[in-house]
Amino acid sequence: MSFEKLNFGIGDRHEDFKQALLKSARDDVDKYPALISRLFDVFKERMPESVLSTFAFYGTRAAINAKGETRSFAKGIEQHHIELLQGIALTLPVADWGEDPFTAEAIQTVFDILPQISDTIFKRRLIDEADEVDDGRKALIALQEKIRLHTQAVRNWGYFSEVKLICRELYAALDAKLEAAAGYTFSDILDVSETVLTTIEQRGNEHMGALRRVVRARDVQALVEAYFREFPDLIGSPEKLLNVIPEGMPRKSVAAFLMSHADLRHSNDMSVTASEIAAATGKEEERVNRILGMLSIQPGELADQKIEHMFLSNPVWARPGVHVHDKYMFVVPQAIFSHINEIMWRFARSAKIESDLSDRRAAYLEDKTEFLIRSVLPTARITKNAKWMVGAQQFETDIIATVDKTVFLAEAKSHRLTPEGLRGAPDRLKRHLNEMVVAPSIQSARLAEHIVAARAGNIESLKITQSLGLDAENVDQIIRISLTLDDLSILSSSEEDMAKAGLIPEGHTLAPVLHIADLGCIANIIDEEIPFLHYFSERFHFQKHFDVFGDELDFLGVYLSTGFNLGPSQKNSYRLMVSGMSGVIDRYYTARDAGIEIKKPTATIHRTYKGIIDKLARTKPAGWTTMGIFILSSASPEEQPTVERGLNRLRKSVTRKSARPGHECFIEIVPPLNRKATVGFYVYEGKNTNLRREHMEHFAAEALERDDAASCVLFARNTDNWSSPYDAALLVQRREKVRAELKS
Repeated sequence: MSFEKLNFGIGDRHEDFKQALLKSARDDVDKYPALISRLFDVFKERMPESVLSTFAFYGTRAAINAKGETRSFAKGIEQHHIELLQGIALTLPVADWGEDPFTAEAIQTVFDILPQISDTIFKRRLIDEADEVDDGRKALIALQEKIRLHTQAVRNWGYFSEVKLICRELYAALDAKLEAAAGYTFSDILDVSETVLTTIEQRGNEHMGALRRVVRARDVQALVEAYFREFPDLIGSPEKLLNVIPEGMPRKSVAAFLMSHADLRHSNDMSVTASEIAAATGKEEERVNRILGMLSIQPGELADQKIEHMFLSNPVWARPGVHVHDKYMFVVPQAIFSHINEIMWRFARSAKIESDLSDRRAAYLEDKTEFLIRSVLPTARITKNAKWMVGAQQFETDIIATVDKTVFLAEAKSHRLTPEGLRGAPDRLKRHLNEMVVAPSIQSARLAEHIVAARAGNIESLKITQSLGLDAENVDQIIRISLTLDDLSILSSSEEDMAKAGLIPEGHTLAPVLHIADLGCIANIIDEEIPFLHYFSERFHFQKHFDVFGDELDFLGVYLSTGFNLGPSQKNSYRLMVSGMSGVIDRYYTARDAGIEIKKPTATIHRTYKGIIDKLARTKPAGWTTMGIFILSSASPEEQPTVERGLNRLRKSVTRKSARPGHECFIEIVPPLNRKATVGFYVYEGKNTNLRREHMEHFAAEALERDDAASCVLFARNTDNWSSPYDAALLVQRREKVRAELKS
């Protein structure tokens, strides 16, 4: 496995380590004014548009190979660094913008100091957190900081093709409303934004292609001639340039000079006019101009903005363009889609249709959740917006999907994580988290508790489950998730802080929180019913058993390689750094969006196990989802081949002439976690089929007694029909223990 087990090794020196870290942070904070001053000096001397565009060009550009792997041109520079630089530049009025072309030294200064400025702003808040004495408030500040860092570092809430699809589905329904109020539609905004993005990306690709052809030239003369050929709008001639190049100047130095000169083009290449985009989209220029204006900020417009606040809630996020004269410069055009929901909210607010957008977000999230669950659970009986009563009080569950003996509960909450929640007082964030994370989890847990009580015979709970068409007696698994339109996946590793902050009621187990785009990705990658249910069944426990750092797609990456079979319990576990485990998924979607076909990643499941779950899904005996979840939970992919070898040994043992029916014909797998079922295999000869039921019941009863387990699933293999994954399956359970586990 490629994820890391974290052991910081500081032991009893934790307080010393903490104080040393805080001292370093305070020292860096003291240097902050000088760093800002140096940056402003660059902007006041050199053309900020060229500095910003060149920094962005190298900071965002990456090469992609045929495997979908990417390589960044500027290590350590992220999109949030560019957005911070842009915000700082826009605090200066255009009259204070430098007029001299940038130099390599000026650009290097920016590359050196901007990450330091970003880090120092973070360290300043680290000090504020350390100075807080109230534990509950400190935990809330820590949560706010986690979300801020996640919001800062993670710029793509979905893969680009998925983002575009969701945006079209979500916003197009309100086109008429926005057009009546503003004279353009949400679809217009998306059309203009996509065209800006493709136009600027195409120019960047053409620029790189031209430079590659230039630097392939064999000598200095060929370099210069190629430069003028590839960039025909250059003023002058190759001969004149060759005359001013010092004699004997190395080819490498000339190539570097030409590339630096070509960098002066970036600000123009990253700028568009309303007429250009209007022509490309077939829309009226005035309509396009208004949209581009809404997407952009003029120099000096952020003069009153505190630079420290840009780290928390940068105005550039909602208006990623720079409006200079008659042009609109988008140095990071993909930022439009990184922050599209906040951008669209701003458009709606300016048109006074926020309430319509709020309603649309809620309806869309519920519809999309139902669509995705139905797509991956085609045999499920799905009830949407299910209403049920407890006495005189009415409750509602957004999605109830019943598959065999598994009930899948989903709550879709479309509330926004506002900029005020990120930069303001922690109490604002507390309200957001309650609305988006805690309340929906309590809502799904409430129904789950009634299902468990109904299974135990509680009359009032039985009335509730019967009103919903649920046969509580036959429910073995209850899966709960919450869906959002804002990315809060970092909270999956933050239950301890949420509990300390007083957000989670005592005794409540929090449901996993997913962005709808992540659910779509999971449904696409794990596109079979049993593995999909198993993912979420184990996903719930995974974040409880381990202190995990990563997002939902990192969790998916862990599942694909391990099936979440990682260890016995939290007390024996490590902190897990799973960030980066989504790499295989990232490569697939990145390649797909780039038009490169590579194989879709799949879960690592041994052929013996795969055969069993495929047959369960095909034949669907009673309890097939329960048995499927149990078999996948019984062993990791590394352990599964051992099961096959054990079965082959049993086959040889059973078919010996001296073998007696019912002897040396059974193996069992006892998972390390008590909540997981015992899984057994019974091997028999075809001539003893009449004894199969008796022997299976005997072995299952013994296993339940010996292992003190709640459930046992037993698969029978016929030596005369060895190619079949199994010939019979038996699920035996202890009712009281199953009810107890359903509560956990």
